[in-house]
Amino acid sequence: MYVSIRKTFILLIWLAIFCPITALAGPGVTASPILILGGGARAQALGDAFSAVSGDVTTSLWNPSGLARISESDTYSESKTVQAAMFYSHRADIFGEAGEGLYDAFFTGARSLGNYGTIGATLQIQGQGTTLVTIDSPEPEREVSLGTPFVLTLSYADRITESLSAGINGKIIRAILERSGGFSYAVDMGMQYRLPFDFMPTTVGAAIQNIGPAIHFIDENQADPLPRLLRLGTSTELYRDKYNYVHLTSGITASMHKLTADEVEVSEELERRNATNEEEQHTRGQILSDWGVGIRAFEWRHLQKHLGLEYWLGNILALRVGYHSAPGFPKIELSDYFTYGMGLQFKLYKFDLTFGPRLGPFRRRIAQATMMVVF
Repeated sequence: MYVSIRKTFILLIWLAIFCPITALAGPGVTASPILILGGGARAQALGDAFSAVSGDVTTSLWNPSGLARISESDTYSESKTVQAAMFYSHRADIFGEAGEGLYDAFFTGARSLGNYGTIGATLQIQGQGTTLVTIDSPEPEREVSLGTPFVLTLSYADRITESLSAGINGKIIRAILERSGGFSYAVDMGMQYRLPFDFMPTTVGAAIQNIGPAIHFIDENQADPLPRLLRLGTSTELYRDKYNYVHLTSGITASMHKLTADEVEVSEELERRNATNEEEQHTRGQILSDWGVGIRAFEWRHLQKHLGLEYWLGNILALRVGYHSAPGFPKIELSDYFTYGMGLQFKLYKFDLTFGPRLGPFRRRIAQATMMVVF
């Protein structure tokens, strides 16, 4: 009976990954940016290189298969049958007064069911701040909230074999755009495999996130696709002895929400470019490449790159540093690409604090904190 459940679980994962999904590509943006944030101060400190990490309750936001080994530990951090965590990131400082009320937070928990896998639940919320409303005069009449989008996620993960784990998330999404709002749903799926390298234990991970219908805010003509992501990564144990542990993580992320192109938009863009630049004639392939349509999403310039290094002193103190490069977020200095943080563990409690890359007009770093209970 148990083997049959596992075989069915594997089949559902692969059917969902390879099922045909269409999304028209254009120069626009995707809906519900809360879905691309990931989460957790530990992951942020490691440059978001977290898709191959396991044994941490926050892995459900990166690759749900990481929950399958929640009763184990891939670091000196203790892992037991139940984990719960709270996360908060304050973003107002990077935008000054215009960023008042901007924050990201989540509450997550998971429980190991032994031979029956691991279940979990996560609630993500995002504060979008406020805006001033004017009507007949330039003076603002009132201040209104831009709303609080949320994502509720239920997770299940299991070890298929001693080396292979798989996981799945089901999401309910509430997005808010000014005074309009919409609901959608999505599925995440992931797998992790531990390579047979005894001298340097290594795990590879892959996850596809946010497979679901576009969010309709008013009607079908005002709908945006979900930000579908494909995450690939590795997690390697570089060194371990009685009191020291060194952990290297890496990964890439591809935005896969643009699977096919709207030929009308392509033709209009091609005509516009060639009309404004007669010396260099553009082609359809160049436009699809610039938009990152389909397989072109894996061009190096469109990928997010992640790298992280973690050091544990016993099971008390962790020091972390990471590198994160993302298209569309130009950095001014080399230091803007780096993240760093630390973690403290005392009995059942863990506290992680991280400072992310410098962003916004004030060039300030994003601070993130996670509080976790393990029992």
